[in-house]
Amino acid sequence: MPCADVLEYHLKGQNKLIIRPSGTEPKIKVYLSAAGKSNAGVEAINTTLTNAVFNLVKSIASI
Repeated sequence: MPCADVLEYHLKGQNKLIIRPSGTEPKIKVYLSAAGKSNAGVEAINTTLTNAVFNLVKSIASI
């Protein structure tokens, strides 16, 4: 795999959190990948991961 400015976290149950800088804008992009046995399960995982990312960003912004 080529070298890149990407952080990829492998979470429980084939879920992933990927963070990388934008190539064209001064911002950071966050991607979530959720796997589950049903659509409702995937949506619940996605909601949990999204809330965790928002809380992390809020805590960093308050520094």
